[in-house]
Amino acid sequence: MNNIYFYRKIEKVLGENIHFMWVSGNSRPDFRAINYFQSKRLRSEIHHLFSEIVRLLVELGYVSLEVQYIDGTKIESTVGRYTFVWRKPIEKNQSKL
Repeated sequence: MNNIYFYRKIEKVLGENIHFMWVSGNSRPDFRAINYFQSKRLRSEIHHLFSEIVRLLVELGYVSLEVQYIDGTKIESTVGRYTFVWRKPIEKNQSKL
């Protein structure tokens, strides 16, 4: 949300920003620990977490999985400044959705 992606910057902001301190429970892991958590533990769980959120939204009636739409809108991101989402990769990965 705050465009902070580098582990050293995350480490730094955990000691400077009150909001980050609150979210982290006032813990200050070093950048190596943050990297390990993201690469070894979080990566394997993120797919499962996303699937559970989608199931919850379906159960609550916020979304429906009966019809899927593919939008051709191109959105510029701040991370990959000239990277867009194209129709072909979406259709290719539609089964994963």
